[in-house]
Amino acid sequence: MKKILLVIITLVSVFMLTACWPAEVGVETTFNADGSGTRVFVIDIMDDTLSQTPIINPDDPEQDEDKGPVVNDKHIKGGLSKIQDWLEANAPDFMTVHPMTTDGVHRYFKMSFDFTSFEDFLAKYKQLVNLSPSISWDDFDETELPTFKVEGSGSMKDITFTESKVLVEASLDWAVEGIYKDLYDAQDLAGYVTKVDIWVLANVKIQVGDGKFEELRHYDPNGVEADGKTGKVIFVESESFTAKGKGEIKSGMSTLAVVGITAGSILVVGGVLAFFMLKKRSV
Repeated sequence: MKKILLVIITLVSVFMLTACWPAEVGVETTFNADGSGTRVFVIDIMDDTLSQTPIINPDDPEQDEDKGPVVNDKHIKGGLSKIQDWLEANAPDFMTVHPMTTDGVHRYFKMSFDFTSFEDFLAKYKQLVNLSPSISWDDFDETELPTFKVEGSGSMKDITFTESKVLVEASLDWAVEGIYKDLYDAQDLAGYVTKVDIWVLANVKIQVGDGKFEELRHYDPNGVEADGKTGKVIFVESESFTAKGKGEIKSGMSTLAVVGITAGSILVVGGVLAFFMLKKRSV
């Protein structure tokens, strides 16, 4: 399954060399001890029309590698702000599409959804994956599906959440596919750019109780590029993400000594049925 979206990593470098820069997507998730919480998607795109001077290529901050400035706006029909209209028209009903914001040369497109339990999180996660015209939740195996485990006695619990990078990427394919098909204009990049080149998973933040996981984009001056030159922006590289923390579960759930909820199994602890979910995807 991991090889299905691996091309995103290898082809993004081609997109960067064209003097364009991919949309950087951040995913931020907050879990309470009872499995409720919020997931937020933020799409960060540099807009050259917002700058009076060329935007320096982030992979070439010293401008000594002959990489052209960032030119993105002309590749979206009607301009980058049209992405906001597309998201508002196509996002699922449970998703909130927030107003577009601008900071300097960056346009930010934000979407979010709340969930009342881990089961609700899985149900909405599954819907997002299945919105893709080429990917299905059933395409994933159990090792790639999210897990949420709560362990310990008393009201304070040890909580662990794990999910795979490939599934996070799959949950965004509906938007990538739609924007590429409906709005993208290759122009001088015709033949060089496919849908996997127009975006990259740049940041992942997960808050679980009092613990967190973060993997953030950063510039590595010693990072080696495909052409052997050093210095490049590093995006999310981990194949899976795990956040651990402590949180308080009150009332009904406090009677559970150990609770484990996974997308691929059913656990019954203290007479409580946790949940059952599904499988894997292909491009």
